[in-house]
Amino acid sequence: MGSVDMKKAEDQKVSYMDRFRIFHYLDKGNAYVETVLNVIGVVFILILMLFTASEIIARYVFTSPIPGYVEDVELIMAAIVFLGIGYTQRVGAHIRMDMVITRIKGRFYHLAEALCLLLALVGFGIICISSFHFTLDAYQVGDVTEYLYTPTWPSKLCVPLGSFFLCTRFIIQIIRNIAQAVVGAEIKKLV
Repeated sequence: MGSVDMKKAEDQKVSYMDRFRIFHYLDKGNAYVETVLNVIGVVFILILMLFTASEIIARYVFTSPIPGYVEDVELIMAAIVFLGIGYTQRVGAHIRMDMVITRIKGRFYHLAEALCLLLALVGFGIICISSFHFTLDAYQVGDVTEYLYTPTWPSKLCVPLGSFFLCTRFIIQIIRNIAQAVVGAEIKKLV
């Protein structure tokens, strides 16, 4: 193969990659937001840990529990679970049942993976939309906890926020799997 043919082949690869540049930027931007949300979730874990230790010390040393401890823990748990859910999907740390899908090879594997991701996208899309409506209702009504009157909408907002970025991660992964099934190229070469 001559040097002109090699240059032409490299140019074709570059132009092919340019078609997927928007997905590259979408992936990087989404990954950044997922990482930030995950760090916020980790900070909430730290707060919960310190809060629980303080509750134990207050209860057993001073015989005076922290008022509203259970309510506040319930509110913090939504942030811990849902803020890190997109990040967990990106790094592939979710628990999954893949006894069947791992036996599929080649392009059909990527199509099956895309189908599974599409089903997950539909499910979490429904969760995202309906939880956003519940969050708006809680904000408009002024929903608060019973004991300390802590507003519940910030905690409820973590569910649609985390679900939204999980859905965008699903869309990116669906596009990657379909591209890999159709083109047959290694996905790392496409972005």
